[in-house]
Amino acid sequence: MVICAARVDAQRVVVDPVLAEQAQSAVQKMGVELMRGNFKYSQERMYPRWKRRLAKRVGSMEDLEAQLATGDQQRVKMGLIVSSYRADKPTAFFDVWRAKKVDPDSGKLSLDEDGREVVVSHWLAVVPTTTQVKVPDPQQGGRMRTLEEKSYAIAIAEKGSNQWYFLTGMKPSIQDLRSLFPSLPIDRNELGLPESSAREIK
Repeated sequence: MVICAARVDAQRVVVDPVLAEQAQSAVQKMGVELMRGNFKYSQERMYPRWKRRLAKRVGSMEDLEAQLATGDQQRVKMGLIVSSYRADKPTAFFDVWRAKKVDPDSGKLSLDEDGREVVVSHWLAVVPTTTQVKVPDPQQGGRMRTLEEKSYAIAIAEKGSNQWYFLTGMKPSIQDLRSLFPSLPIDRNELGLPESSAREIK
């Protein structure tokens, strides 16, 4: 339950810590699945509108799923292992919009018992992440190198639901975010997006 909706700016909100923990836990769950080698999990939890948009970019939903499957196969072939994944507390929360609810499978508008279109509001959370991967270096006889990336995940849920979806498949740009949710700020800092970085751990 949201105990406060004090505006930090036009869209950014302060939420109940329980809600923030839910978003953080959902992203951590995705990380655990990556560590298990279950790369398909993040595809299954891809935000439906984002997935349809990516499918349109590459040609069709079948083309997108084939492209994602190829990426998973390449990770396995490379011997890439996600050895560590940490999701931190969200840096920003947004009450993004009220929209007509769409069935994630069919893409059709959802109707209530009276045949009226269902309208829902959504939360959007920016969740910082730290990922370590191990990958063999063929130029060094297969010696495992450890790489660390600091980045973030975009998690989205309907209000009143603990079913979180993610903008995975490719990192969305600010333009992508605002095309999905036009009420979002245009400034990176106002969006609360952490700076991304990558380094090798010796």
